[in-house]
Amino acid sequence: MNNTLMAYLNKRLYPGDTKYPAANTQSGPVICISREVGCGAVHMANLLAAELDKQSQGKKWKVLSKEILQQSAHELDMDPYKLRKYMNEGERGLFDDILSAFGEKRHKSDRKIIQTLIDLISSFAHDGCCIIVGRGGHLIASEMGKSLLIKLTAEHNWRVKQIMEKNNLNIREAVDFIEKTEQERENFRKRFSGSNATEDEFDLTINLSRMSVNEAVALIQSAAQIKRLLEPVKSKIEVF
Repeated sequence: MNNTLMAYLNKRLYPGDTKYPAANTQSGPVICISREVGCGAVHMANLLAAELDKQSQGKKWKVLSKEILQQSAHELDMDPYKLRKYMNEGERGLFDDILSAFGEKRHKSDRKIIQTLIDLISSFAHDGCCIIVGRGGHLIASEMGKSLLIKLTAEHNWRVKQIMEKNNLNIREAVDFIEKTEQERENFRKRFSGSNATEDEFDLTINLSRMSVNEAVALIQSAAQIKRLLEPVKSKIEVF
């Protein structure tokens, strides 16, 4: 993680005695991007942030994805790899492995882990000018007024091709990768928000097999403009 983003995360996590925003804090804007495997959401989010910055008169837009798990692990005093594996595994048995690895004094309950993730994502979303990729961000931001919830999808064969090219895999390996990653993300969603979580409440669904990345970025920009997410935002932390 680069030093600039680390500084931002630390300011959000440790701004003093109050870690998370008060209930009456003006929230957003935040854009949450959910995606099917192979849609290249992080790359698109970085392109989108760069374009949004051109229209910004204050704060810069930030892209967060794996950083959320890394900072949650730091907050919980856990190994980031173990936290990620725990969230992606469907079986409860892995939690017992974490318990034995850390010992009783460092044991973190399932409820504590989930709440830490929720609080952290909520904090970033409320702070605003943030693009959250995956991590159940859209489930948390769905009740926020200044939010835009995006779903990236594409035909299976298109996604297989993207995975093959990006990771230098053959077709069988790419299909296996997609199936494995999709199952991990489903496990994450269930562990994060329960088995009744809905996945179809988005403002905009984009089929990348029928639209270029640049066209998709432009479409999201237009949607953000329509939802008034691009109005001037007063910075709540130092601009660096």
